[in-house]
Formats: sequence, C-alpha cells, structure tokens
Amino acid sequence: MDILTKIVSMKMGPRKGTAVVLGEEKHTIASYLDVGNKTAIKDIEKVDSATLKNISRKASRISLCFSPRGIYSDIGEFSCVSKEATMAHIHSTVDKIGLFKEDYQVAYTKIQDIDEIKSKYSYLAVPCHELNRTELIDEEEALVDMFCPIEASVAAAVGTVDKNMVIIVYEDTYFIRVIGAKAGIIYYLITINSAESFDAQADTISGIREMTSMLMRSSQENVKRVYMIGQGDINMSDLEKYDIRSEPFILKEFGESDPLTIVLFGTAMNPCYDFTPKRLHKTRRIVGYAKISFAVSMVMIIISVVLFALGWSNASTARTYEMKTHSAIYKSAKELKVLEDDYASLSKNLDLTNINNIIEKYKDFQAEPKLQLIVDTISQRVQEDVFLTRIEVTRATAPDAAPLARTKPSAVDAPRTSHANAFNLMIQGIINSPYPRSKEVFSSFIASMQESFKVSKATYIHKEQAAEFSLNCEMKL
Repeated sequence: MDILTKIVSMKMGPRKGTAVVLGEEKHTIASYLDVGNKTAIKDIEKVDSATLKNISRKASRISLCFSPRGIYSDIGEFSCVSKEATMAHIHSTVDKIGLFKEDYQVAYTKIQDIDEIKSKYSYLAVPCHELNRTELIDEEEALVDMFCPIEASVAAAVGTVDKNMVIIVYEDTYFIRVIGAKAGIIYYLITINSAESFDAQADTISGIREMTSMLMRSSQENVKRVYMIGQGDINMSDLEKYDIRSEPFILKEFGESDPLTIVLFGTAMNPCYDFTPKRLHKTRRIVGYAKISFAVSMVMIIISVVLFALGWSNASTARTYEMKTHSAIYKSAKELKVLEDDYASLSKNLDLTNINNIIEKYKDFQAEPKLQLIVDTISQRVQEDVFLTRIEVTRATAPDAAPLARTKPSAVDAPRTSHANAFNLMIQGIINSPYPRSKEVFSSFIASMQESFKVSKATYIHKEQAAEFSLNCEMKL
C-alpha cells in the first residue's frame, strides 16, 4: 500500500507509537504521532508475523486491534462502588445468559451515573482463546498501550466525526458487523459470518432493523445515520431497496474512506474497551516506573550539577575571601606594630605632672550646663505671644574689691580652675500684645522662670502695640 498520511481530530491517545491490525498471515501496521490536538497516521504497510515481532521490540508504544470470531455486546445497570464490584456484576450477568461455555474476558466503559451505587455501562465480552493473538508480538519487550476488538476501533473512529447515535455496517473478508454506537461507545453488536450465512444481505437488513428497534426501546435513542465501511456482499443500493438509507463513512477532512485506514486510526485513538492481558499491563507498569525513575534520576543529576556549580563557585569565593583575610591580617599586624612603636615612643616623653589638673578641668567642663538644655527649658515656658530675641549665659564673677593694705603679693599665682558654681543667664524678648495684656504675660513669664532659675533683675518697656523685656537670672549647679 502507498505511503499515506492523514491528520484528523482527536481527544485522547498516546503521543506516538504504532497501530496494528492483526490478520491471519499478514498484518497491517502504521505509525501515528500526536501533533497538538490531532493525530497523524502514516506509513501504512503489510508485514508478516516475524517482521511484526521485530517491530514490536522497537516501537515506543504499540496499539493492537484483533478481529474476534465470537464477541458479545450489551448495556446494563451495574454497581459502581468499585472496579472489582462492577466487573463482578457484569460477569454475573453474562454467566446467567449462558452464552459462553469457556472462560471469557470483559471490558467495559461507563455511559452515565444513575445514583451513588449504580451506573449505566456498556461492555464487551470475548472468549479468552481469542485473546492469544498477543503472542504475535514480543511480550517481554513490547509496550502494549491497547488491545481491542476491531468493533471498538471502528466505533472510536466514527465517534471522532459523528457524536450521535449511529449504526455502522463494517464488512471485511469474513464478517459483516452491525454496530450500534454513540461517541465511540458500543450499545449493541451483531456479527454475521459471511461464509456461514444463508443470506448475508437479509441477515444484515434484519440486524439493522432489530438494532434500531432495540436502541429505541431500551435506550430511547433515535438512529441518526447508517454508515457503510467496506464493500462486498452488502452495498448501499441493496439497503436502499428496503428503505434503509445509508452513506459511506469518510474521515471528512481528507475524504478518506479506506477501511484499514479507518480501523488503524480508531486503534490509535485508544478505544474505550481494552483487553490487554495482565502480564502486558505489568510490563507497562514496569516501563512507567522506569520512566519515573529515569525522570527522578535526571532531576537528581541536574540538582547535583547545580550543587556542584554552586560548590565550585562558593569554593572560589571562599578562596578569594581567604586571601583578602590573610592580606587584612598582615596589614593589621603592620599597623599594630607601628602603633606599638608610637606608643612606646610617646610613653618615654610623656609628662604626667599635670594629668590630674587636666582631668579636673575636663570634669568641670562636663559639669557645665549645656546651652541646648537651657534653651529647651526656657522654650517650654514661653507663652504664645512671647518671642525670644537673645539668650546669653556667662560665668558668675566675684565683685571687684580694692586690695587690702599691707598685703604682700604671693610669689606664685594660685592654681586656676574653670569650675563655677553659678552662671548668669540673660533673656531678652518681645511680647506681641497690647497693654495691659503684655504686662500680664510678662508677669506670668517671670513666675514661670522662677521655677527653674532665680530672677535677679527684670526690665519691662511697653512701646505702642508690643513690649520689650529683659531678665537677668542666676543659674546654680
């Protein structure tokens, strides 16, 4: 078959892999790749069993589709408490029918919830001997993503184009399959063996009518369309004679109606019904764990590289700081040696005879009142209309006296000190108030100042709208 690439819309599916339709001696394969929300199907070809096994070892993921000779489909209300409970309920229902005389396997999908303990399900049942086709691949190395019957692949492909309830008539070399499906979910299924049927056309028409009736009776679903896929004993003109209107199913975007392409695409879509054996599920889990382990290992490697880079950078920085530290220590030692030499030199020539006098003078200086404290004390007592123009602090001096007669001058002046027990404080200002208000403010100011300083002299002169004043205070330590 010529190389074919078809891109159609999809909702689910692996990122890339190989889709396989298993046959008797030849098998049809194609690679698929998820591109955004679309899937590309390409490189369709037929291979033998040996080639298929070899390809299964190399494919990143593989989805298998098989054509069962015996398959049963139905819908029903079953327990939804757990997967195990659902499966057990479905098995019990199939056992009561008595359709299978050997072991069988069930795959199901939920249609809708009914209540907290029940839901409506669609299920397929296939005899176990039909599932042995997985032996055609290397089960130890192949990563099987899907193993589904051809009916599920066809329903999945049609469901990507038409979400309504439809009937699909799919015909291949051996079977005619009448499938009632909606959005990829199979409701009912009728399989007609072309070789064993006395009248395949009549059986097909009867099957379509019976399925239409069942869908309306049990599910209240109207069949919107009847699609034909493949052509052999049955064609659209035959159905038209019995008032059954049908149309060929086409992957509309590209006008492709080839049955094998449709089946391969549906298989790549990961249909709702998976019959992958448990042993292959284990392989998938192991591969999943391996991928997780690989991802974790890669993260650890990246973290190790980052930590190594940070360690290398920190080591380089530490070496730089170590060199700077040694340099600073060396420089400090040299400066300390110079300081010790200067101290030793000064100690030899230091005159300590006046040290006590210097200390006393420093203590006197420290004991003197600070101008900012004085200004702050005065400012706290100034009323709103008073503006200070001058604050002056002077040392108190003893009054000049005439020298006593017959006093001999001392040979050496007595030691002088900067210490004083009292200071003179002069405050001058203006009172911006008319008379006699200015007089009241001045009296209040004097009384306020008396709380901190003894007022020895006060002068008040009122001029027009303001008054000038002067206070001489004595400030004792």
